[in-house]
Amino acid sequence: MEQTASHPTSTVFSKEDEQRYQQLATRYIDGKTDAAQETEFQQLRQKKMAARAEREQCIAQLINVITEQEISFAELTQAGFRVPAITDLYSDNEILKAAKALGFTPLVKALEASQPKMSGKKRETNGYIKSIRNPDKTVDWRAGAPKFLKEEGCLDAYSQGKPIDQWLVDPKNEQSKIKFLHKLATKQKHKQEPNKEQLGDITAEAYMTALPR
Repeated sequence: MEQTASHPTSTVFSKEDEQRYQQLATRYIDGKTDAAQETEFQQLRQKKMAARAEREQCIAQLINVITEQEISFAELTQAGFRVPAITDLYSDNEILKAAKALGFTPLVKALEASQPKMSGKKRETNGYIKSIRNPDKTVDWRAGAPKFLKEEGCLDAYSQGKPIDQWLVDPKNEQSKIKFLHKLATKQKHKQEPNKEQLGDITAEAYMTALPR
């Protein structure tokens, strides 16, 4: 199996870069970075995103070559191709999106895992934020903050560094939680990123990577 392909200069995000990024991300979340460290953190963040984009483009090009030339899996393995665990490459949400884009129907269990867990009578949810006084009231946070967040003390709780999971329809939905935390952060008079307690199981890296670019 012979292949020729161009190899443009790539953005390398080394292990040392990753370690430094993690250190700065934690300090940034805690509000402990000075001006120089914040600049370094933002530069590393851009480098990380560029390296990821190049990696994804490389994978897409490779898939096209394999598909167009009908290269078999046996040929790939003979050429030294090693198959990594899919969970090492993408999160569950990314796997679901990729499967749908390729025309596959994800397993029912996988779909159920991405949906909020509810007990009792089934009901439709219209958003990812809920009122703790009226749990049936669920909304999306679009332009302005829902009134009940202020009335029920959510905004004050966030500014005081307290967890806000009780206002989420599904606190285990990482994407919704990050979106909610970002909205709350920008709602503060002086932008206040979430602390470790508010992030919970979400890493500082996951939070910063998911923020709007």
